[in-house]
Amino acid sequence: MKKLCIFIALMLLTSTSYANRQLAVRNGCMGCHADTEYDAPSWPKLAAKYERYRGQADAARLQGEKLIKGKAFKSIKAHRKLTPTNATDLMQWIIDGSD
Repeated sequence: MKKLCIFIALMLLTSTSYANRQLAVRNGCMGCHADTEYDAPSWPKLAAKYERYRGQADAARLQGEKLIKGKAFKSIKAHRKLTPTNATDLMQWIIDGSD
């Protein structure tokens, strides 16, 4: 039973990570944060920057709001079109290491 619980937990973690990577693809994040000519930080750099928020309640929501409304991001189309829920989910994925 214990092995089954571990297997299910691993499957859920893997599927959540994959789902959030797909969310990043669907929202146009990869256009700047993948290997491109833009100066946007890569996913590992973002994960390192936001690692300090791991385990903090509500950190993903607060950082998601900054992602949408921050002065530095207002001119970025992909950031402007994010819903609050998608921004929170993406920030949680980044805070968790964006694997």
